[in-house]
Amino acid sequence: MTEREKGTCEALVVHGTKFAALQPLLPDAERAQAEAERFRALGDPTRLRILFALSLAELCVCDLSGLLGITQTATSQHLKILRTFGMVRYRKEGRMAFYRLADPSLAALVGRLRPAAGEGSMADERQSV
Repeated sequence: MTEREKGTCEALVVHGTKFAALQPLLPDAERAQAEAERFRALGDPTRLRILFALSLAELCVCDLSGLLGITQTATSQHLKILRTFGMVRYRKEGRMAFYRLADPSLAALVGRLRPAAGEGSMADERQSV
């Protein structure tokens, strides 16, 4: 067996019951493309850090900028991408824009970024926010 053939089926048999059950659940190509674009937005470490911070508290652009150590302009550009993909929402209060996660399920996803116990991080600040 060649290296290419490893990991493939040797028989051309479709498992009818599995196939019938799974086929209607499989997203169509258009939906998969849209989700791939959304996941691509998560491929930037700064955007992941923004989402992590927003999983802890609603924050203004100034606070996010300070936490991340980047300019407000750069922060705003990242937030615009996250808004485009429906990951964050904002509200205006005077001249301030406060951001929060648009989808609570993102908190669980970015929660994987939480440092291990004893490392110290923004997670430790959650109790005081």
